[in-house]
Amino acid sequence: MPSKYFLIKHYRTLKLFTGLVMLFIFAFIVYKSVFFFDKKAENELVKLYENTSRLSDHEVSLIKEGDFILRKGFGHFSDFIAQNLNHGSFDITHCGIIVKKDNRLYVVHSLSSDVSDIDGVQAQPLETFLSYSTPQKIIVTRTKNSTVTTGHNIALQAQHYCELQIPFDNSGTIDDAESFYCTELIWHILEKDLQLIKLPTENEERKKFFYTVENIYSTDYFDIIINQY
Repeated sequence: MPSKYFLIKHYRTLKLFTGLVMLFIFAFIVYKSVFFFDKKAENELVKLYENTSRLSDHEVSLIKEGDFILRKGFGHFSDFIAQNLNHGSFDITHCGIIVKKDNRLYVVHSLSSDVSDIDGVQAQPLETFLSYSTPQKIIVTRTKNSTVTTGHNIALQAQHYCELQIPFDNSGTIDDAESFYCTELIWHILEKDLQLIKLPTENEERKKFFYTVENIYSTDYFDIIINQY
């Protein structure tokens, strides 16, 4: 028969373990609730602005395959990104790559399953992507000295990762192709796949570069084709 000391010791261990499990479950519920209510608020704003045009016909005519489209999204999560990961001139919170299929423009971008029905890299009609943008908060950029071939190759790489169904990078791990967040997808294609640009190589400097949004519209790397700000 187990001793009294043995029972007390294991009771305390079990109590501690149970407490930790309950704490984890509570934190998980809070985490999911935050995104649930944020998504609900976002959908309400999407509906509110559903008849508001985001890009004029002229602006759409300027867009080419392989361009990058940047937006300020709706919701508290987008506001958090704008305030904490973006210290540049524009409160951009999300971005994607323009591709063309059957003479129709799409946006390849990466979203978490917390805010999207699909986790990771996905293709969305341009109109749908724009519907989640705050009006008059859209920028379109293009790599410097870009050609038709350059744009086509960027779009091909974007579609390749879309076909591979690369998941969203929740951990923020850079320098691999196992998962991507939105800006990481663009930098990986430009630097690693097509070797069109050179980025910082020192580890801390590189992390700092990747974990900010403003670099994605920096004129050091891009020409700004459309700027609604």
